[in-house]
Formats: sequence, structure tokens, C-alpha cells
Amino acid sequence: MIELAKASICIAAPIENVFTYVANMENYKNWFPRVTNIKSVNNIPHGVVGKKYIETLSLPNGEVELEIEVDCSEVNKLFLTKGNLAGILPQMTVKFSVNQDQNCQMDLQYHSRSLDLTPTSDIVIVLKEDLKARANKGMAKLKVIMEQGS
Repeated sequence: MIELAKASICIAAPIENVFTYVANMENYKNWFPRVTNIKSVNNIPHGVVGKKYIETLSLPNGEVELEIEVDCSEVNKLFLTKGNLAGILPQMTVKFSVNQDQNCQMDLQYHSRSLDLTPTSDIVIVLKEDLKARANKGMAKLKVIMEQGS
């Protein structure tokens, strides 16, 4: 896998609240830039392996839809999704922990699962810059949302 971006943040809110909010991918559009819509497509509860969503993502060339599926979920510890965006095959990994101040530490990573890409592929270079900026903005927005709600 090729790492595309990573970001970390400390959120002054209970880990349970942050995990529940993030693991409900329908909230993703509220905090992650350029996600214009995301909707559930099956009846599996949020945060459970097998839960699927259709995400609408705004790209420079227009909007694209992709399917996102929860691939791994450990309550208040780990949330991992895999997407079917052709050529990229994105994976989002979110790790949660409690720091010494009893606040939620959240570590976010994006990877490409595509076997056709290399770290020097043009699309990887562009994605790294783009996703790094969006991940940092998204985490800052998530912090505001979660700290206002607690």
C-alpha cells in the first residue's frame, strides 16, 4: 500500500462520542472537504464491518461516486474503510486513543491499495498534496464539531 496522507489531532471530547460520530460515515460530509454527499446503502448499523455507503466526491474534473465499505471496526480503537474508486482503491484508517488528559487522540491515514501505482506515479504525487491539505482541514473541522457538542 502507498501512504497518501496522515493527520493527527487531539479532541477535547469523550472517545466514545468521537468514535460514534466518525464511524457513522454519513457524517463524513460534515467534516471532510469536498465530500458533497454520502449515504448508507444497506441496513447494517454504522460502525459495523460490512456497512456500505455511496460517497460523492467533488474533484477538479467534476463529481465522482464511489462505494465505501467498513472493513474493520473496533469500538473506540480502530475504524477502517475501503473504497472502490478505480485506479486508486482508497483505504481510510482511523485510530482512536485516550491521552493523559483523558481527551481523544485521533490518527487518520489514507492509503492507495492499487497494485498499479508506485510512490512516484503522477496521480500519487498529486493525491498526496491534495489529501494532506484536506485531511488537516477536515481534522480541524471535526475538532470544532466534536468540542462544541461535548
